[in-house]
Amino acid sequence: MLMKSLVDKILKAAARWWPTALTVALILYATLAEHPAGAEELPVIPYIDKLIHAIMMGGLTGAAVFDYKRAHRAEGSLTAAVMYRIVLAVMLFSFVDEIAQEYLTDARGGEVGDFVADCLGIGGAFFLAPPVVCRLLRVSR
Repeated sequence: MLMKSLVDKILKAAARWWPTALTVALILYATLAEHPAGAEELPVIPYIDKLIHAIMMGGLTGAAVFDYKRAHRAEGSLTAAVMYRIVLAVMLFSFVDEIAQEYLTDARGGEVGDFVADCLGIGGAFFLAPPVVCRLLRVSR
């Protein structure tokens, strides 16, 4: 009975938060795989990897805002406290991802510059995601 209850809770959470979970899975693949698909085809543009880091973590922040707002439509506004928690969670994920790149892979390395780019993407999403998500879901902020 306890196992069924736990499985039900996990399935319910997965159904509510699947965009965030999918985004996390894609980021982990892109940052931890030795040769992610298409990586060798990236144009040789200075600092393109930093831009990609900012987009990935900004996208994760946006996905988390989307999932939170979708799951809590009836509760009203997306408060600053909720946004701060989302931002801190994504920053923590970014930090752990950089540590994992440094110590769990041979082909990758963690970089402070990547973490800074991640934080810039998260900061941009802090301001952009709430109005965009509310417009997508057709709800008030």
